[in-house]
Amino acid sequence: MKRWKKLIGLAVSLLVLALLWRAVDPAAIWAAMRGADPLWLGIGLAMVVPLTLVTAWRFRLLARADLGMGEATRLILAASTLNLALPSKMGDVAKAWVLVYRHRFAGERALSLVVFEKMLDMASLLAWGVPALLWVGGRDAAYWLAAAAIGGLFLLLALLLAPVPLTATLLRLLARWAPARLARRIAAFQNEWTRTVEWFWGGRRAGGIVAMSFLLWGGHLFQFWLFARALGPAMPLLDNMAFATLAILAGLVPLTAAGMGTRDAAIVGLYGPALGQGAAAVLGVLATSRYIIPALAGLPFLGDYWQRDKPRPDAVPGAPAP
Repeated sequence: MKRWKKLIGLAVSLLVLALLWRAVDPAAIWAAMRGADPLWLGIGLAMVVPLTLVTAWRFRLLARADLGMGEATRLILAASTLNLALPSKMGDVAKAWVLVYRHRFAGERALSLVVFEKMLDMASLLAWGVPALLWVGGRDAAYWLAAAAIGGLFLLLALLLAPVPLTATLLRLLARWAPARLARRIAAFQNEWTRTVEWFWGGRRAGGIVAMSFLLWGGHLFQFWLFARALGPAMPLLDNMAFATLAILAGLVPLTAAGMGTRDAAIVGLYGPALGQGAAAVLGVLATSRYIIPALAGLPFLGDYWQRDKPRPDAVPGAPAP
C-alpha cells in the first residue's frame, strides 16, 4: 500500500509538471536557462552547504546528547533523501528511528525531539512569511488573507512550543479518547514533551536556538532570491520572501513526490509576473534542487535508517538524556 502511495504521488507530480511545462512557452524556458547568471546561480546552489551545516548544528543542540557534528550532518542528509519519497518532509520525523536504534534514545524522547524541531522550523518560516505577505498585500487582498491564515498558524505553533500547558492538555484529552494501548503511548510522549519544553525554555539556550532557526529560514528564503536574481532583474527581497513562503507551503501538500508539481505551479503563478513564465518554470527546478542536492549527498548514509541495534534496556520512555 505504501508503495502504491509513493507511485501515485510521483504520478501526480509528473502530471502537474507536464501540464505546467506544456502551458509555458518552451522557447522562453530555454532562453531563461541560457541567460541565467552563473555567478548568482553558483552562490544560490552553494547555499545548500551552510544551510545544511547550520541545521545539523541546531539538531546537536536540541538533541541534549553526545552527538557529534558529523553524525548530526549524516542524519540531516539521510533525512533529506527520505524526504524525496515521504510526503510533507516526513523524512525529518524518521530521524527518530535512528536516534532510537543507533543512539539509544528512548522512543518518546526521540519523537518529541524531531517533532519539536519540525514545529520550530515551521514557526520560523511563518515568522518571515507573515510580515512579507502583509507588505505584498498592499497590492492584492489575497495576500492579506494568506497572511491572516499563516499568522493564525504561527500563533498556534508558538503556543504549542511555548512553556504553557496547552500541548500537554491536548495530549491528555487525546489519550482519554484513545484505546488503552495507544493512550499509554500518548501519555508517555506527553511526559517527554513536557520535559523537552522545560529543558528548552530553561536557562538561556532558548533565545539562541530560536534566533538560529529564524536566521536559518531567512537563509532558505534568501536562497530563492539568489535563484530569482540569476534568472532576471533583482526583485524586492520582501516580495521574494512572501512568494517563497507560499511556494514552500504549497510543496508540503501531501499529494506529490517531494512537493514537485504543486511547488512549481505556485512558483510560476507567484514569480511569473515579475520574471516571466519561462524563468519562473526554471526557478521551480532550482527550488527542487534545494532538496535534490542534499538528498544525493545523503544516499551513502541512508543505511542508518535500516541498520538497527537493539535499544539499551534502560532506554525506557521518558528516560533522561544520556
